[in-house]
Amino acid sequence: MSRLIFLVWLVVSLGWILAVGAFAQHSWPHMPLDISHSDPETRAAFDEAVLAHIGKHALVALLPPLVMLLLARFVSR
Repeated sequence: MSRLIFLVWLVVSLGWILAVGAFAQHSWPHMPLDISHSDPETRAAFDEAVLAHIGKHALVALLPPLVMLLLARFVSR
């Protein structure tokens, strides 16, 4: 793969990851003030929502750049 293609991929991938990260930060799960924050079941549900949020956005942020890198490597051969 040429350096130019790799550099373009790197810049576009970083932009994509930053955009997904900004969206993930904007849509972060929150707990309403009228719910008890010390209840173990509520805390467990909130922690599960945060983990699902992180996993979903990490997958959306990382999978497309990796697929594009693999496609670029196979096409450039």
